[in-house]
Amino acid sequence: MIERATNQWYDNAIPTECKLIVLHPNFANHHLLVNSAMYQKGRTPIFLELHAPSSNLNDVWAEMGQSFKDQIDQTLPKLDRNASPEDAAQLTFKTLQAVGNFTLFIDAFDLAQDDVVAWIGALAKKVPSNSQVILDTRKAPMQLLANQALKEQIRFFPVDGERMLLDYPQQPADRVLLEVYGLGPGQALINGERIDHWDGLLPRSLFFYFVDRGMITRDEIFQTFWPTLSIREATNVFHVTKRKISEILGFDLTVYWSGFYRISSDIDLHYDVVKFAENVQNSVVAADDDAITMLERAIYLYRGFFLNSLDMEWANSRRAELRLTYTDALSTLGRLRQQRGEMQEALGLYLRAAATQPHREDLARGIMSLYAELGQQDRALAVYKHLVEELKHTFGVAPDPQTTELMDIIRQR
Repeated sequence: MIERATNQWYDNAIPTECKLIVLHPNFANHHLLVNSAMYQKGRTPIFLELHAPSSNLNDVWAEMGQSFKDQIDQTLPKLDRNASPEDAAQLTFKTLQAVGNFTLFIDAFDLAQDDVVAWIGALAKKVPSNSQVILDTRKAPMQLLANQALKEQIRFFPVDGERMLLDYPQQPADRVLLEVYGLGPGQALINGERIDHWDGLLPRSLFFYFVDRGMITRDEIFQTFWPTLSIREATNVFHVTKRKISEILGFDLTVYWSGFYRISSDIDLHYDVVKFAENVQNSVVAADDDAITMLERAIYLYRGFFLNSLDMEWANSRRAELRLTYTDALSTLGRLRQQRGEMQEALGLYLRAAATQPHREDLARGIMSLYAELGQQDRALAVYKHLVEELKHTFGVAPDPQTTELMDIIRQR
């Protein structure tokens, strides 16, 4: 389902007019891009994979020499160990000129050390318009983006702000870009750089709480984090923790105004939970075509239970709420697909929804009906049997008469 949804909103073909393409590190399905990236008509593909910890220029040069020999039958000149990245770029370009039009695909570019990054930056400036360098990476190459002359030649692909696939080269330089991912284990990026160290659980928890709430009073914060402490004690801990968050981020996350702590207006905040919820809510009043697009976008964003690594009451409550929303999104999209006669896709969506809420009878009925329609009555019976056991074990009740009646109809078939 993810692959089909993905293919509906971007053109599979890698843009050919750019000299340097970066496969977006936040895109969930890089494997969908590799073929179109590597095998472009009229271009010779060259694949190079970086390996840790051997990712300095001299080690990469040796690996690339072997790749050139195996893949394009070209000998890469020896590189002096003291050669600059510019010298390496010139030697690379001379070798590639003999190939003609080419696509140099570099995998695991996030392992590259500074000299390798500088080599690619210098090479990109020499690449002719009919050739291309493509980088596959798990984090944005901000060192390349810092080069203003090179920045204009870099294009991230695919780009879609609604799916948290931001166009980093186009971000304003005078504003802090803060990306927050709450769906899953939880992570945050500042100007494309991930925060790896939080100096303890409390600063990290309070950070996500601020972002998720958006606007909150001090009393609500104290009641959530320090309900047993006195106001004085809670105030001290709060200000120490809040100051620690500012030190980690390098800026103040919140401002205090009119009795509320709010996210600072100086921050360009992108939060996946907000985008997820907005897409589901807006789909309710949208036409079917638009609703399908919004629901697929929401499902794409839901990459795991909300802050699944955080065990706090506020996070657990929010997790359960968003899980229900996710189930409803899957169910609604399944119904829309079923109405269009797309039975296999509808079935997949219903099954995913039922996996999150196995006691939902409406989902079970949808799955049973689709199995029956597809001529798989045995599977429909198995779904009913599983539902009976689930309802009995969890709630001590039997299925609704509507579900039982559907089962009788399927049996008669």
